[in-house]
Amino acid sequence: MKNIKRMTVVFLLVFTFGIFMQSVSFAQLINTVVALTGNVFDGISKAPVTASIKITDENGKRVNQTRSNAIENGAYYVTSLKPGKTYIVNISKEDYFDEKFKITLANTDKYEEISRDFLIKPKIKRAKIPLAVPPFELNKSKLRYGAEDLLEGMQSTLVNNPDVKFEIVCFPDNDKDPKVNQKLTDERCQSLKDFFTANGVESMRFKTQGSATTDPLKPPPTTKMAKGKRYIGTSYIVVTDF
Repeated sequence: MKNIKRMTVVFLLVFTFGIFMQSVSFAQLINTVVALTGNVFDGISKAPVTASIKITDENGKRVNQTRSNAIENGAYYVTSLKPGKTYIVNISKEDYFDEKFKITLANTDKYEEISRDFLIKPKIKRAKIPLAVPPFELNKSKLRYGAEDLLEGMQSTLVNNPDVKFEIVCFPDNDKDPKVNQKLTDERCQSLKDFFTANGVESMRFKTQGSATTDPLKPPPTTKMAKGKRYIGTSYIVVTDF
């Protein structure tokens, strides 16, 4: 009987201690804050930018606000974010597109600083915004596998700035045959337009322009490229009006 009582007491102590530790961990999680830090750069020149940064929750409620500092390499710092939550980073600056970036923070019971850099695109007429990673395979006009992920940032910019009109400009991969190149780049422009319009961008905002010759701003290399590397003609989004 004494052994049974002793075991019961031990069980109750262990159970109580477990509940206590769970409560402590839950309280730590609730009180834990996460900081978001990084830099803001011009999406074309890659120069640091001073911009307004507003953090909202998924319902649009403001959580915090700050500014990046071009003098300090575009650095910014935001705190008071909660682990396990999803936030929207709203970045705005005169003569730049309004940008929105979604971030989801991991659950943690310890203070953390999450690093994230942002590129914002200039909103000036004739600004040529290159697609950083070619969305096409060599001599192909169909979007390559995974291109949707590469185009997501540009698609978001276009949706968030409905007043801006654009032109899609595509260049070929060589200068061998102008007629073949024109057909290829016209089809590439159409593939990009189809993608953007299928993802919330009105088709009336677009014009397209294929090219029969390679990009004068980024021509094919004159020396042999590294093994496995191929030159793919550049594709641009060009601001025409707003």
